[in-house]
Amino acid sequence: MHPEVSGNEHATQQYLLDLLSKLDTDKTEQVAGTGILIHFNGKASGKNIMFRGDIDALPIEETNEFDYRSKTKGVSHKCGHDGHTAIAYGLCRHFSANRPEQGNVYVLFQPAEENGRGAAGVEMSGVLDELQIDLVFALHNVPAYPLHTIVCREGSFTPSVTTLIAYFKGYTSHAAEPWHGRNPAKAMSKYLVESLTYNMEQKERHEFVTVTPAHMELGELSYGVSAGEGSVHLTIRADSNDRLREVLEDVRKAGTRLADEEELAVSYEEQETFESNQNAAEAVSIIQSAAKQLGLAYHDKDEPFRWGEDFGLFTNRIKGAMFGIGSGEDCKPLHHPAYDFPDEILGNAINMFITIQQKAQL
Repeated sequence: MHPEVSGNEHATQQYLLDLLSKLDTDKTEQVAGTGILIHFNGKASGKNIMFRGDIDALPIEETNEFDYRSKTKGVSHKCGHDGHTAIAYGLCRHFSANRPEQGNVYVLFQPAEENGRGAAGVEMSGVLDELQIDLVFALHNVPAYPLHTIVCREGSFTPSVTTLIAYFKGYTSHAAEPWHGRNPAKAMSKYLVESLTYNMEQKERHEFVTVTPAHMELGELSYGVSAGEGSVHLTIRADSNDRLREVLEDVRKAGTRLADEEELAVSYEEQETFESNQNAAEAVSIIQSAAKQLGLAYHDKDEPFRWGEDFGLFTNRIKGAMFGIGSGEDCKPLHHPAYDFPDEILGNAINMFITIQQKAQL
């Protein structure tokens, strides 16, 4: 009911700190500004496991009318991170009463997943450097799959994503004499069209590149002036980090060539970058075993999801995996204004994490 967008989860953090202060934890520390890392020391040595729950909301006006709808205008939990937070808290409540038999457990309440800055903030804080984490796990609720179904795959689970902004700069002139200026409209138009030619889909190999025009800006609202600068914003995603880097280089070269042809300057900026989430075979095997023990259906996904997830930063540095838990065939899609997290999956989601921790020690 009180959602906060990425990087502004101050009240959320305080609410969680108040709840967590009532539990028996070994250490509670604030990380990445508005995040929290909880420590539970095991009774004996073993593999150290970190579980992540994200806590941020989205700048989306909710259209649901139930009693617990968002009270913050223009902001709501349309990705289910409130549910993920509840799962992480439930996990903390379990280990508060039942310390791990082997290995330490760390529960990360991570901010700013939606803009890709949260995991990076945790890494930059250095808090993970001294913990010797052996495996990392996270989950995401997934609409369109039956309730409680565990969805996973080895390798790429979510793609590598970035927003590439190309700034084209010429100079203005009178609109009646555009030849006296350098209007970037032609170069920008060609750049936009050419960038779309890099879209690629190799379904049999589950390889893809998706280029999506997100925003364009040209000149000012002054009709007597021929524009002198503009920008093109492209969201680009690929099944792997390497493939994304390759297509980014190609798109940049195209923009530079087109700018040169029109005697323009061009510069580039990347925003909201997400690394591809790479699921390790060992971690996926543990997830499969946990689902089997709990009697939950398991779906081996044949291709990656297409949405970005900054948990990929962790799985590219520490062995681990992300999996999905079905939120129902009739559940609205993620980021839909009428989406609603299904509370009935909370118990099985918590039990999956608990069982994963146990299976990881075998």
